[in-house]
Amino acid sequence: MTGRPAVFVTGSDEHGEKIATTAAGKGMEPKQFCDAMVGEFKQLWDKLGIKYDSFIRTTDEKHEAIVREFFQRVWDNGDIYKKDYTGRYCVGCEAYLGEDEMETIDDVEHCCKIHRKPAELRREENYFFRLSKYQEKLEELFRDRPDFVQPEYRFNEVKNWIKEGIPDFSISRSSITWGIPVPNDKDQVIYVWFDALLGYISALLQQGDEPTLANAMKRGWPCDVHIIGKDILRFHAVYWPAMLMSAGVPLPRYIHSHGFLTKDGLKMGKSLGNVLEPTELVEKHGSDAVRYYFSKGLDFGSDGDFNEERFASLLNNDLANDLGNLLNRCLSPLRKHAGDSFPELKTPQDHILRSNAMTLTERCSSSYESLDFRSAGEAALELARIGNKYMDDSAPWTLFKEGKKEEGFLVLMSILESVRIAAVMLKPMIPDLSLKIYLQLGFSQEAWKAISWKDTEWQDLPAGQKLPDPRPVFSKIEIEESAQAAPTDNKEEKKKQQQKQQQQQQQQQQQQDLADFLRLDLRVGKILTAEKHPDADSLLVEQIDVGEETPRQIVSGLAKFYSPEQLVGRKVVVLCNLKPAKMRGVESQGMVLAAGTDNVELLSPPEESAVGDRVKEEGGEDPMPDPLLKSKSQAKVWDRVVEELKTDSECRATYKDKRLVTSQGACSVPSLKDAPIK
Repeated sequence: MTGRPAVFVTGSDEHGEKIATTAAGKGMEPKQFCDAMVGEFKQLWDKLGIKYDSFIRTTDEKHEAIVREFFQRVWDNGDIYKKDYTGRYCVGCEAYLGEDEMETIDDVEHCCKIHRKPAELRREENYFFRLSKYQEKLEELFRDRPDFVQPEYRFNEVKNWIKEGIPDFSISRSSITWGIPVPNDKDQVIYVWFDALLGYISALLQQGDEPTLANAMKRGWPCDVHIIGKDILRFHAVYWPAMLMSAGVPLPRYIHSHGFLTKDGLKMGKSLGNVLEPTELVEKHGSDAVRYYFSKGLDFGSDGDFNEERFASLLNNDLANDLGNLLNRCLSPLRKHAGDSFPELKTPQDHILRSNAMTLTERCSSSYESLDFRSAGEAALELARIGNKYMDDSAPWTLFKEGKKEEGFLVLMSILESVRIAAVMLKPMIPDLSLKIYLQLGFSQEAWKAISWKDTEWQDLPAGQKLPDPRPVFSKIEIEESAQAAPTDNKEEKKKQQQKQQQQQQQQQQQQDLADFLRLDLRVGKILTAEKHPDADSLLVEQIDVGEETPRQIVSGLAKFYSPEQLVGRKVVVLCNLKPAKMRGVESQGMVLAAGTDNVELLSPPEESAVGDRVKEEGGEDPMPDPLLKSKSQAKVWDRVVEELKTDSECRATYKDKRLVTSQGACSVPSLKDAPIK
């Protein structure tokens, strides 16, 4: 829409042990299984109205040729060697895991933090990539390109990963045959992640191109952005740049990592009966409704939540009321007083809607550029809300009654032009609704297909253009009552139903408690400086390193219990995603956790813990923190969690009786037992 050529690439990575095992379990060959899955993926993209330029399959011959050439380049650069290796392997991750990627769960050691299953102890002779050779180059990359990974807090995680040094990683497997063979070694296949990432490049090849890196890169490499899930950020932000450096291939401009999805604040699971089926959602409400909610209703980059009431409320308020109803409010009286075509009319340069449209389209454009879809959608809806207020204030029905037809036409025509501009702004997000608005304004489908971002400029609607009969462009969503279990007179059956409901309620409460805790950004911090507050004797002001580019300033009520000198150099636990607040005129950018009421002791992580290390429940999932707990509902997350934080009988920190740990062990206080933590 901006006039710049764009290529949207997606696809399927089809090699590896996980695919082979799953296919075998279904009595299928791996390629046969992948064919079926690819068909389902493409059907879903079609239902959602997602148009891709290239769908690459890693089983395509052209892709395999690119992988072999890339492997040879890295080999020729001296960055591949062979060695025996013994390590813990997770089939789900298709990777050997480091100690920081495993934990003890229910007394079972060496469990993958993501898949929560024991990693297998394996010994193989594999080829390795010299990732460690690129430690300094990666550090330099991260310094020189501060926007290389977005959002920023995800970039901080990446920097922490490499801070302690990065080991070489295995890039082949001898235990499986489902993969691309290593050149000149028929007993090994190339590791899936060394293979799949190259799909971004092989997807650029066009029909008739010889499958070489040079030909692929001529078609648009380096790319502008990789959009990926947070669970595969390490592969994209650490492994991939180093691989590209080794092969002499330019790096992507940046990587944007998005979060995970919950439902009603809970992690989705079959046992809870709360799995969200995208196909059913689209078939019930249409692709625009789904696209709009996940674009404007959530913060792209953070974890998001689907709630049916919030889904209906957002769509009804924004699309049915503010935008769709405004269109009909204008078209009906215009047809009544002007007939079935637009009258000739020029909008003054200083008109309120014209000036607002200019400002809001600029805001919308910059938001799209930064992948801030919520702000982009909000800019378009703000224009509609201004149009609604302008109509109420101008009261065109009164103007027509008083015989001021030209003034009435100006009100209606200027609002309709602003609605047209909003439709252009929303075309990338909700194309079907955008088209319906254009058709209601008398434009053809071909005219809508041809619109570009330049069409957000004020144009005045063409005089004499025929208008169809007004009709709603978006129907309100009605929320159906949840189906209840059919009543029964059978006492045994009734008892089973009650037990099942109680079990589900307990699971849901446990999930809610866990979901709250995972939203907190608790990290190990090191106090660099501490001094007395200039205007409060009970407060101290600390500068604390929490693993970010610069230290955080935190104000805490510790002056009664610690001198500034006692704090300097100390490691503490810091809540990093509280909304910054001023305490007696000095801004505080977080909270230091301590136990006790009358007597207070700072919560201490193990001394071996690295600055920036996450604090989590022992045996629990990795945190998925909100960027900032800034709204009232988000602030209540901390209020709920803090009620369950305390030390145990051994002075260790706990949440709902589960220990709080870093990768190095439990967090604790020196002497306070069964004391509240806050």
